[in-house]
Amino acid sequence: MDMANNAQAAQSRDQRSSERIAVRLAGKLFVPAEESTLDCTVINLSLGGAGVYCAEPPPLDAFVILYVEGFGRFEGVTTRYVQGELGLKFVYKDAKRKRLEQDLAAFAKDGLTGVTRLRRHGRTAEAPQIDHFTCADGKSAACELMDISLQGAMLKTKLRPPIGEIVHLGETRAWVVRHHEEGVGVQFQEPFAQGQGDGR
Repeated sequence: MDMANNAQAAQSRDQRSSERIAVRLAGKLFVPAEESTLDCTVINLSLGGAGVYCAEPPPLDAFVILYVEGFGRFEGVTTRYVQGELGLKFVYKDAKRKRLEQDLAAFAKDGLTGVTRLRRHGRTAEAPQIDHFTCADGKSAACELMDISLQGAMLKTKLRPPIGEIVHLGETRAWVVRHHEEGVGVQFQEPFAQGQGDGR
């Protein structure tokens, strides 16, 4: 059984590597200690931090302020630099973390237009929620969002589709990449266009 699961997971990874498209957002990185502002490209954004590309990255353990197009401003610390990607760990209060969670959920459903709409009209009880997903056979499954980033999400759910199956969260397709004790982890398969979810 383990060998079969491992083979299935390996096949899933191969499929994702050929079909997944990287998400990129424009950003600015301000380094107070150097009084410098750097153009950067945000390739990942999660509740814990971000991964960015910039031509001249600041040193590790530096305090920085990251501005992400559509998402706003985040204070953080540089933690790693691997193969051109600078890793940031955010330093913020629970209220800011909750706002980012709402923004990422809106982004997963409707792209940047969803985030813009949420910020423009305020955060109410009607803020976008990822509370279900649709399986390949059309079956809808209830879920609870445990964690989310630009690349994927961790879902708490009783239904566990097979690893490698494509599911839909709103208008976004995702691969099931892992099973965990409380549900599944999914990797978004496609980039989020600004018009996504608008019916255009």
